[in-house]
Amino acid sequence: MIGPRLRMWMLLSLIALLGMSPVGAAAVERLLLSTGNDAISLGLGNNQDDGKSFSLTLSLVTASGLVIDTAVTGFTDQKVSQSRYDTVTAHLSYPFTFTLPAPWQVVIAPTLAITLIGSFGLEDVQNLLHSFKHKKPVVLPAPNGNLDAHIGAGLETTLYYQLGPGRLSLGLRGDHRIGWESEVDAHIGYELGGAVSAAFGYHHTKGHCGYPKQCMQEEQYSGFFFSADWNAHLLFTSYRYYPHSGFSFGFIGIDALAFLRPQTYQKSDLTVTHGLFYEVDGNPLRLGGIEVANTVLTLLYISGPIDASHRFNIGQYSLSYRWQLLKSSRYLHPSLQAGAGVKRYNLVQGFDQPMLEEVRPVLTVEAAVGLGSTPLWIVANTAYSLRVGASLTYVFATGSLHTGVLEYDRHTKAWVFLLGITLAVDHDLSGV
Repeated sequence: MIGPRLRMWMLLSLIALLGMSPVGAAAVERLLLSTGNDAISLGLGNNQDDGKSFSLTLSLVTASGLVIDTAVTGFTDQKVSQSRYDTVTAHLSYPFTFTLPAPWQVVIAPTLAITLIGSFGLEDVQNLLHSFKHKKPVVLPAPNGNLDAHIGAGLETTLYYQLGPGRLSLGLRGDHRIGWESEVDAHIGYELGGAVSAAFGYHHTKGHCGYPKQCMQEEQYSGFFFSADWNAHLLFTSYRYYPHSGFSFGFIGIDALAFLRPQTYQKSDLTVTHGLFYEVDGNPLRLGGIEVANTVLTLLYISGPIDASHRFNIGQYSLSYRWQLLKSSRYLHPSLQAGAGVKRYNLVQGFDQPMLEEVRPVLTVEAAVGLGSTPLWIVANTAYSLRVGASLTYVFATGSLHTGVLEYDRHTKAWVFLLGITLAVDHDLSGV
């Protein structure tokens, strides 16, 4: 019988052969590698570290528009069935574009797909990542040693309306895997210059197989959703949040062929930031932000299991104004920003028993220094640079946030001092 580790190596070898095939080597325009995790919560989603918990994805996009996606995803159920399963899904799709009277456009993309269900070694990958974060391993039995295969097809139709540098979209997608799962979703969204996009929609999932975790998927990832995507050619992120269930899932990835594109960057119209900030005691917080001129919208968050019995989610959202200092300096680019916002505190016992859900106002200041010549490197119409910085935040009325859970109460201080590093990506939207 083929073990899960051997299956994982066979899968990676198949992906490598695909990349070296005529389709994968000669005609590929984009080679996207990404990882997905429920830890990418943006301070909103319930990071239970359970359910749809981890994913690895490879996507090939050819010059003609053909898209080949392969995704390996791990599903765990620590709450009910105490079991896990992995899936490998391969999609083949091609978008047909129909130009209507300006400014309308329709894109129709049929899809063929196959899904394999079994054990592909993601338990080892998940627990390796847990060891880096000093989190307990998740050891659960797979349903059986056999592989199940389900073929299927799908169709996605999107209507676009061009609106200056951006465009509105109205989309409908359906997907059916025979004997496994059916999905339908609809959305309305806005995309700015191919750089950032946001959408609201409704998604419905129906499982046909009987895995306990698959039935829970229907509850966790169905209903109205909010999604946000970012594309900076070299780096990209994708996020979807379901407010009805409180669950979310996010991706971050790279395009291995991004540096082959012509450099067209001239000026900054929009800046997107990602980074890591650390408290004095070493707790890491993820940072994300959008800057337009001197106005800065920033998110800082941390989430996940905090001990054997509790899970938490803390997100800080602030609006600030940035002052650039010493603009004539070539290698150091200091700045100062100040602003206000709110901070969400969430604590859950077990998997779904709320202990605390509170929001507090905050005041924040940050001093940062951009490093090196600006930009450090250019990829297509984007420019990348690095900053190091320190921030000080005051949180109002923190006295009532204490719960008696020591590991959590460390995060409820009135004064929060952070040190961190930020990757700033400037987007030139003049050519879109």
